Amino acid sequence: MSLIVNLIFSATSSKTLKRFRNKCCKPSEIQERLLNHIIEKNAGTAFGKKYLFGNIKSFGEYQKMVPISNYDELSPYINAELNGKAAQLTLEKPVFFAMTSGTTGSSKYIPVTNESLTAKSKLVRIWLSAFYKEHPGIFSGRILTVVSPEVESLAPSGVPCGAESGHGYRNIPRTLKSLYSCPYEIYELKSYDAKYYCLLRIAASQRISLIFSCNPSTILLLAKSLGQHTEDIIRDIHDGTVSDKFDIPNSLRSSIGVLLQANSNRATFLEEAATNGAGQLLPKYVWPEMVGITCWKGGTVGMYLDKFDQYFNKDLPIREIGYLASEHRGSIPISDKGSAGVLAIPTNVYEFYPADENHQPQGSELLTVDQLEEGKKYYIYVTTLAGLYRYDMNDIIEVLGFYENTPLISFVQKGKGVVSFTGEKLYESQVLSSVNQAFISRQGKYEFIAAVGEMHDDKPRYVFLTEFDDTLPNSEAHEMLRDLEITLQRHNQEYASKRASHRIETPILRIIRNGEFDLYRRRMVEKGRLDGQFKILRLTTDTSFAKEFEVERDVVLKTTSES
Repeated sequence: MSLIVNLIFSATSSKTLKRFRNKCCKPSEIQERLLNHIIEKNAGTAFGKKYLFGNIKSFGEYQKMVPISNYDELSPYINAELNGKAAQLTLEKPVFFAMTSGTTGSSKYIPVTNESLTAKSKLVRIWLSAFYKEHPGIFSGRILTVVSPEVESLAPSGVPCGAESGHGYRNIPRTLKSLYSCPYEIYELKSYDAKYYCLLRIAASQRISLIFSCNPSTILLLAKSLGQHTEDIIRDIHDGTVSDKFDIPNSLRSSIGVLLQANSNRATFLEEAATNGAGQLLPKYVWPEMVGITCWKGGTVGMYLDKFDQYFNKDLPIREIGYLASEHRGSIPISDKGSAGVLAIPTNVYEFYPADENHQPQGSELLTVDQLEEGKKYYIYVTTLAGLYRYDMNDIIEVLGFYENTPLISFVQKGKGVVSFTGEKLYESQVLSSVNQAFISRQGKYEFIAAVGEMHDDKPRYVFLTEFDDTLPNSEAHEMLRDLEITLQRHNQEYASKRASHRIETPILRIIRNGEFDLYRRRMVEKGRLDGQFKILRLTTDTSFAKEFEVERDVVLKTTSES
């Protein structure tokens, strides 16, 4: 099957990219045409009738007549769709509802239609074509990925609700599906440990050319688990078994039996790989033929990339997967460099608002694709084929350049990743940048969890929850915390001013017991959070979040007189 896939992409990738490039030469025209299609097609819906879609003849009229929306404002229509009521947001019935993992609060149900699925598939085809053109070996072996279960529940109408990653996995073309390492049924395992062990037990017996997951933390978790289960994996591959240490139903053991054949030669190879890894199986020795990794590289998860060198070859290409959410696929990266991708103009209609503006925008104030400037950050609003209209993503993106006339964008942070007790307006991105600089001596050997803003003795302060791979001496901890404070003040002048005037107390470095973040992640996934898209706010005022972790010790910033 890999030969067929290679032949397909070899024959079509150049044409696919050429068509996309032509569209990127005229983004405004493409966006206007798409908007007209969405409005005309859905004029007869409950939403379309309320906002007089039939009278809208231009982008400007759309901005004047249709308000900016969020999930709460669209939820009456979505709830009606969940209950089977037709023609609410789209004339086409939803075939699936993607449940967002979110960062706090209950799940949201994002409608998915056949048309929106087809459009997303075309974007994936463009992305894969660009990846294949630069690295034609990506389909030379199997693809190891992690997805969440497709069906978490059924809507009252009977339409499935769950993870779009699982839905996509089950509905990809058969030729591509044949390249994936593991059958879908493994992803439905309830036991966190059993699922990861099964994935790795099967993958370790195969030739893996590509690891694919949205979140780099998931890839690191796979790599760590591979090493932790070295002896069991080698023994199982030698014997053609799956360890009985894990809660795996007999029916699944039987159904995957064809993938579990005894292979003494592979077991011998893995023993040598473990020797090279100082007694542990590491991906770079288990799959030396690996061609690339795909995952998020920017925003709040980019710090995980620092740890990849422990498990993967340093020159292994890492391709950004793109600005991706349950609501839409927002960008198409066409290079290994950085985290930027081309704005997905063929599939969604986009509007923007400068991130440095303080007031809530009016509908007519939003900018269109032709009004963006390189180097500036914007809030992003999306109109989709599945019935989201001028939807506030509460995301901040940055324009890093242009591909032809279409912006190259990168996700920066969630808009709500901002804390301001006394006007300091501290952004999540500023915290992450400061942590990366201050903790450079421990690069790749720490897990920054979050900065928690809290009130302490009637004054606010920031507590930096961090887990270190090795014991951190107090002297080094104090030095790192001092560097963090200096760097944070450099990044945010208002924070510096509030610290100088004692309106914000000195920060705390809270060292978390080793392994706590993985345990937290496991608890959340077992409670229903989507594994492949697991994410948290790296800056929050939710003090209950800090109580999720066992604390080793607090490090308090020493004053000049104390030092």
